[in-house]
Amino acid sequence: KQWYQRRVRGGGNMALTGWMLVAVFVHVIIAVTFITLLMYYYQKANTVAVQIATKIDKYLKNYGYDAAPFLPEWYNELSTIVKLNYPPKTVCVVVLSNGDMFDKTLPEYLLEHDPTLEKTKDCIDLCTKHFMQKAVKECYPGEEVDIIYDWELQAGTRLPIVNMSTAGHAAGLAHYNLPQEITNPPWGEQKMFGCSVSPKYGGWFGYRAVLVFKNIQDDKIEYLAPHDAVESQEQKVRLLKAFNKDWKDPAWRDIIYTDKRYSDEQLEYFNTLPSNRAHLINAILDRHKEGEDDKKEM
Repeated sequence: KQWYQRRVRGGGNMALTGWMLVAVFVHVIIAVTFITLLMYYYQKANTVAVQIATKIDKYLKNYGYDAAPFLPEWYNELSTIVKLNYPPKTVCVVVLSNGDMFDKTLPEYLLEHDPTLEKTKDCIDLCTKHFMQKAVKECYPGEEVDIIYDWELQAGTRLPIVNMSTAGHAAGLAHYNLPQEITNPPWGEQKMFGCSVSPKYGGWFGYRAVLVFKNIQDDKIEYLAPHDAVESQEQKVRLLKAFNKDWKDPAWRDIIYTDKRYSDEQLEYFNTLPSNRAHLINAILDRHKEGEDDKKEM
């Protein structure tokens, strides 16, 4: 009897040990699967294009710019007229400016560079050109990069070299809201233009440039559509109507809430013709010179 009881107790222990081994084995399988999936998605999210755009974005972030990667093949699938004539897997980075670029970076740029040297050009364009070249030089010296700016046109046409809104959509920065998205457009046959809305900035941003890394390809990055922050048809109709009626009126920019709006000074600058901006530029310079003098006195 004692022998039988010991055997039963021993069998119970063996059964318990067996279940423990099974449980450990299952947990190991789950852990290995999780790690494998984690590594897979990390590699997908950390391709050469992502690495390049992340480095550019990190460098430009302090100057009021955001950057994200895309491929010409994505862009060309979205753009019906203006095409990017580069190999389909070429790494491209689109750059936008937010309100900080004007309020913080532009005044510092103007203090260092006399804007009267090139009166015919927009100070925003000069500032952007300076920082795009600087970013490429600092982040990827020696790399062959074409920088395409938002103001550049194809020779002999009025078409842009790149449709920046399409590039931004391809990169996932902002959804490009187009008239053809509307099921029953209330404007009939009237020609309407699309506009971009960012989930982060609303309409309070501007595309500035596309950087094309001519000798770098990425065949691993996957396309990720931008978040459509303007979800309903009614909102899209209101957005497109407001934008096409008067793009200078900031109402369309506020189609979604954001705390990243332009300052009043910035709005005034953008709504003023370049030929009439001299007094605004001088006011910016004077105010920031005073600020610099106050810092020195402290």
